[in-house]
Amino acid sequence: MQLTIDDREVGSFEIVRYTFEHVDNNPKIIIHQVRVNDADGNFIKFAKLSGVYSYLSEYDVTFKKLY
Repeated sequence: MQLTIDDREVGSFEIVRYTFEHVDNNPKIIIHQVRVNDADGNFIKFAKLSGVYSYLSEYDVTFKKLY
């Protein structure tokens, strides 16, 4: 499955804003912002998780380090 956004082929996703929270007494990663990169790693756009959720297993996904 190949995803194209703004006439550019998607190469990877980067989770840039996320938090760790307890939901129903279970630890969860809450994702707030997803960066979409092209095949060369260049920024295409930010996307809602709901818009790219079904593609996450098809592409490389990295998490930006928290400071």
